[in-house]
Amino acid sequence: MRGRESLVFVVAVGITFLFTAVPAEAQQGFTVSPVDQPSVTRNITRQAVSTLNQAPDQSNGWFSDEGCDNCIPPGSQAVAENFIVSTAGAGFDLEQIVLWGGFGFNNIPPAVDDIDVLVHTDAAGVPGAVVCTETGIVPTSRTQTGVVIFGVNEYQVTIDLTTPCTLSDGTYWIEIFNNTGLGTDDWFWETGNLDAVNGVAGIALSPTTPGSGWTFFGDDNVAAQLNGTVVPVELQSFSVE
Repeated sequence: MRGRESLVFVVAVGITFLFTAVPAEAQQGFTVSPVDQPSVTRNITRQAVSTLNQAPDQSNGWFSDEGCDNCIPPGSQAVAENFIVSTAGAGFDLEQIVLWGGFGFNNIPPAVDDIDVLVHTDAAGVPGAVVCTETGIVPTSRTQTGVVIFGVNEYQVTIDLTTPCTLSDGTYWIEIFNNTGLGTDDWFWETGNLDAVNGVAGIALSPTTPGSGWTFFGDDNVAAQLNGTVVPVELQSFSVE
């Protein structure tokens, strides 16, 4: 927002002005009192945003499951996606995750999902230290989208974190895996279109859950939306003299 200034010019010709002394009390009316004014504290409303927005592309998927029968060798596999937090220094609270995927290959989901979420720092292009963890998550919702991929239904899964993950500006990885158990269908995380603003090309795979010994794959990204709020800015109390 920009203010507008206007200039007013007054031209006086042949007019005599009569000046009178202005009492000291009146002069004081043009200045701010030297006495401290009451302190003022203001909070700016939190801004709801997404720090990653990668829509599903219905072309591929990666198993990310603690009990993965279809992995080679069978056992476990974790997938992590990288992303950028950029808030001009304010910080971001990750509160909600939306995923797309399905259950291969008999199209039989478990009665209840059992999902783990870990957020890592970036360590030279692969997941590094864990900064936030939430385990045993039952999603807020798991809804069929009407899309069929690999002969199974595509699901949109919404996860609301119990405790927000507060992140300063930088690059991070989010690791997410289900636990369907061996001898059942395995959950796959569907590939997605790279977010050109906050996305980073590539994913990381691990043969363990939680992940370790990560391997970077630069040709794919997975479908995810990371929602939350920019941390509010607080204007501290101040006095006017």
